[in-house]
Amino acid sequence: MEYEYRSGSNAAHEHATSTTFTEYSNTTNQRTTCYWFTRSRSGNIDLKNEPRGRPKNLVDNDELKAIVEADDTQSTAKLAAAFDFSVKTILSICVKLARCVL
Repeated sequence: MEYEYRSGSNAAHEHATSTTFTEYSNTTNQRTTCYWFTRSRSGNIDLKNEPRGRPKNLVDNDELKAIVEADDTQSTAKLAAAFDFSVKTILSICVKLARCVL
């Protein structure tokens, strides 16, 4: 896409011509093509993805670990109710801590 941008193409034209000649599922969609052309126009030609921030973990892992170590028979459903989080969230933290009973 960088070559097409430097040769003066626009994103809509490039997407239309690239998908006309290729019938593969691994081609980019129009939104992705426009995004990369916009980045190129602003002078950012770096092909690396920009780091994205992760939301803070609202569950205190140390507190959860202490509760589980005190009574390791608690289910993830009970822990989720106690912490007011979804079972999926508690389960993913427990897997990281390698502590909870399913």
